[in-house]
Amino acid sequence: MNFRELNTLEVILKITERCNLNCDYCYFFNAGDDSYKGHSALISNDTVALLVQRLKEFSEEYELQRIAIHLHGGEPLLMPKARLDRICREIRSNLDPVVDLSMTIQTNGMLVDLDWIETFNRHRVQVGVSLDGAKAHNDAHRLDHNGRSSYQATVRGLALCQEHLNQPPAVLAVIGEDFDAGEIYDHFRRDLDVRQLDFLLPDLNHDNFSGNAEAYGDFLIEVFDRMAKDEESVGVRFIDHFLARIYGQGNFLFGDGNDDPDHLLITVSSDGGVGPDDTLRSTKYWNGYDYRDLKSSSIGEIIQDTLFHEFEHYKKTPASACSDCCWRDVCGSGQPVHRYGSSKGFDNPTVYCEGLDKFYTHVVRHLALHGEPLEKVGADLI
Repeated sequence: MNFRELNTLEVILKITERCNLNCDYCYFFNAGDDSYKGHSALISNDTVALLVQRLKEFSEEYELQRIAIHLHGGEPLLMPKARLDRICREIRSNLDPVVDLSMTIQTNGMLVDLDWIETFNRHRVQVGVSLDGAKAHNDAHRLDHNGRSSYQATVRGLALCQEHLNQPPAVLAVIGEDFDAGEIYDHFRRDLDVRQLDFLLPDLNHDNFSGNAEAYGDFLIEVFDRMAKDEESVGVRFIDHFLARIYGQGNFLFGDGNDDPDHLLITVSSDGGVGPDDTLRSTKYWNGYDYRDLKSSSIGEIIQDTLFHEFEHYKKTPASACSDCCWRDVCGSGQPVHRYGSSKGFDNPTVYCEGLDKFYTHVVRHLALHGEPLEKVGADLI
């Protein structure tokens, strides 16, 4: 892979590696990799300063146009407020003059208050709140360490964000196989007045998926149909990215078939270790992987590791079984974490293949029936 073609670097920055929730599907804490136990609970100011310096050096060497930093955990709001304010100030003051910088934070919302919101507004941090639906849906998986519900505290935090943030928050929900998509969509829109949504497929792969793939497609179809009928403008990122793709625009959720990536994602641990997309923790591919330390290596040196090149190659290369599929160049065989299996590595269609095929077909049929020429919506189809 020729990383000299990069224009965007995306950084998943683990500012905390502990959480006040114990979500049973969490790839970070509950997928079998417990290496986080050896990492600092909270990132240090020195580690942030070193990362910022490395990012400045990398952006100049590679002539980056954009850096997107996502403040993650664990739960990032376990960080003391003054320390998170300092982290954001360190990042903004040093990188704003160098690149087009965006910052986001993904939180369960339980600890949000007006002081936190003031910090987000001051540093232009876009907020995402994790919530899986109404109380019954959310409590199916998102309980605290004592088995108590997180729903009310999350909804309270979400409401504060909606009222006081300069940029409206987005809600991220993980799809449950037996969840009622219509009920969840209506709850978000009618009860909580959410306008920016995303739905994630669970981080499962060919070694541990045993569900009904079509059920996930049916869920997405119901969301699309509700979204299409919504009288207000609503964004659902998963659907928006698919629509962009079939209209011939690139995005970061699906493979794009390019040999030279223009976008790269790295994960930085609370101790300053750097690795690839750490959703791979939920696969055996990650087993034995050791982060590279920012103290001894530049980002340019780190991304020359074989693992980065292999992963980017797999991400850009559809599975051999997908060679005759009309969605090949749109879907790219799905997200890498969903393609992995011990026997064939990433050379598999996504475990959600049947469901996504059903969803893709439904959307294109809908567009065609509403007057869109097939040659227009099929820009990337074979």
